[in-house]
Amino acid sequence: NKDKTNSSPSMYYGVNGMGSLPTAITYPSNPQHGNEKKKTSQPLFQIEQDTWISPNNGVKFIGSTNNPKWSVQTNGKKYGSFDRVIIAHNGKCADRLMSKTPAKALHSTLRTNFSPTVPAGGGKRMTLNSIYSLTVALGKDTSPLSRILGDGVVAAFVRNEPSLKFLTCQTRKHGSSSAGGRRGGGGGDDDDVEVWTILSSAQFGKKYKAPQENIPAETVLQVENLMLASLERSLSLKEGTIDRKLILDSRLQLWGAGVPLNTWSSTTATAAASGAGEKGQVGETAGTPAAANTGFLYDAENGVGVCGDWLLDPSIGGAWESGRRLSCWISQSGDVQSSGLPPNGSFSASQAAADSSIGNVR
Repeated sequence: NKDKTNSSPSMYYGVNGMGSLPTAITYPSNPQHGNEKKKTSQPLFQIEQDTWISPNNGVKFIGSTNNPKWSVQTNGKKYGSFDRVIIAHNGKCADRLMSKTPAKALHSTLRTNFSPTVPAGGGKRMTLNSIYSLTVALGKDTSPLSRILGDGVVAAFVRNEPSLKFLTCQTRKHGSSSAGGRRGGGGGDDDDVEVWTILSSAQFGKKYKAPQENIPAETVLQVENLMLASLERSLSLKEGTIDRKLILDSRLQLWGAGVPLNTWSSTTATAAASGAGEKGQVGETAGTPAAANTGFLYDAENGVGVCGDWLLDPSIGGAWESGRRLSCWISQSGDVQSSGLPPNGSFSASQAAADSSIGNVR
């Protein structure tokens, strides 16, 4: 229940799905009216969507020291040569992508452990958890979730069941003509259906981990039944209340490389900038002082950078800010200064990410 004496924290989400965020960046001057997505302005840059860059040979360094050049290709198709490459990714693929390049210091931070916990001291490697996501479609008239939670719950953290961490109603997030009116996306066509997503704890994901690209059918059934039973217990529902006969459709996904449980903190960015002279000095950018120019990696000699939530804060905001800081560093430092690279830095444990399993939501 909402505390009558304190306002609940604000919750933000893309009303047209998460894709609305990059769309807004690509077409910044487009008008947004409800469910309409008009692209009247010219894009600021070209986005290659749904393009798989192989971690084995998709990116190759073809330049030289202080004259970097990168070749990018997939499935035999060469996209071209680029002066700079940014890795906005983590896990095994990012590790392999950089493993055969001359950017050895940068690559060393991309090596990954997979675990539901991390040492109190932060550990020696980036550590990612694994989380199961179960999405179910229920008829509104027969939904036991709506009966117990009412119509006003959009999302909730699960505190009383160790196997689960989060529950959200996707149809209420994206809007429905029969439930609160349209709010800018989704809904409307299937107003008799509500879609719920349940996120597991990291411990549960570790215990029942399977090949995420091809989860065996028996594992899918087992994990779905266990998560539904856990949700029943959390909501004090009688066993079997969320009957499989009530589920119109379901999808189970294992988020194998999930949330970072530690973050890399560097001690070199400000010193590098201050010693670079006028050309390399990084000043305040969008309200961020020079002392805060950390939260990213950049190897100027080889023309490659890394951004992500594991470099600043395990959250969407952390990922966004990491990328913004990296772009500012490249543009304002004269592209001549490396920043954030080991050995001058260490990993620190994130208690907030460990508590929620789904990132820092404080």
